[in-house]
Amino acid sequence: MNLYYNELNPLKHYCKKIKLTKFIFLILIVLLVFSFFLGLSVGAVDIPLSNVIKILFNSNHSESMHAKILFDIRLPRVIATLFIGAALATSGVSLQTLFRNQLAEPYILGIASGALLGVSIIVALGITQQPFGLYTMSLMAFLGAFLTTLLVYTISKAFGLRPVSVLLIGLAFSFLSSSMVTFLQYLALKDIHVIFSWMMGSFSAINWNHIQIMAIIIPLGLLLLFIKVKDLNAMLLGEEYAKQLGVNIKNLTQHLIIVVAIVTSISVASAGTIGFVGLVIPHIARLIIGYDNKFLMPTSALIGASFLTLSDALSRVIIRPSELPIGVVTSMIGAPLFIYLLLKKGRSG
Repeated sequence: MNLYYNELNPLKHYCKKIKLTKFIFLILIVLLVFSFFLGLSVGAVDIPLSNVIKILFNSNHSESMHAKILFDIRLPRVIATLFIGAALATSGVSLQTLFRNQLAEPYILGIASGALLGVSIIVALGITQQPFGLYTMSLMAFLGAFLTTLLVYTISKAFGLRPVSVLLIGLAFSFLSSSMVTFLQYLALKDIHVIFSWMMGSFSAINWNHIQIMAIIIPLGLLLLFIKVKDLNAMLLGEEYAKQLGVNIKNLTQHLIIVVAIVTSISVASAGTIGFVGLVIPHIARLIIGYDNKFLMPTSALIGASFLTLSDALSRVIIRPSELPIGVVTSMIGAPLFIYLLLKKGRSG
């Protein structure tokens, strides 16, 4: 009787866990839909939710002022927050698991500081609109992020691409790039607000061209991260155990660095540096769903997308008709939340 009970109990436990997971996903999807419509509705000009739905599903409203605001400004902006929130949160989960360091985040590889360095160079040279017009800064940010990641990867390769060496070299390049940005700020004092604005992040310049790029790169990147959940779960047991389970640590590190670098570079090039999303959201998701990356990654993506969309909506209403940089809002929410999570974890031992 006991044997029968013991054989069935894990199955019942598993079925119960799956039902709970489905219920959590359902709640997170509802939160995502709520965030989407709220993001479309609020701003310098409020659009009633009923009007938002009518405009989205009825082409007869396409010439109204609300329709122009919705399709030309709000819709690409909200879609960008969904993509970037999901990308940063999922990248954070991947790196925290790979490095076995819960302070790791996408920017720790020097990606954000490299992007900022690229922007600072053209601001100091006074060529922010040349040679590609409005897209010059985005292209320089992407180039700066890409080259920094390439340097981190190349030097780390000399140390066998061990996760610890990648982490330390990424940190070193972050400090180096930050010091160079500080120097360039002195050279570009009259345009320092441009650099500062990029440092704090903003979705105000997002348009459909950005969305076309994100719609291809970010879903593909998330898929490439998700296919490594089995190896990442093995990494939870430590490098040596993961090797015994057949995980090629070098190949896994290489795969994750490249994918995280690309999706993060696209995010930073489009909206600047947005703090705490890649750091805090994975911790919240672990509290809700546990450590299994098979469930943790989609949970983080859903929470990250909703969090960034709601934060952006908040940034547009606090001091309207102006708006706060998105990085200010995510830091004001993320920093206290992160301290709370650390205290809670410390008390639970």
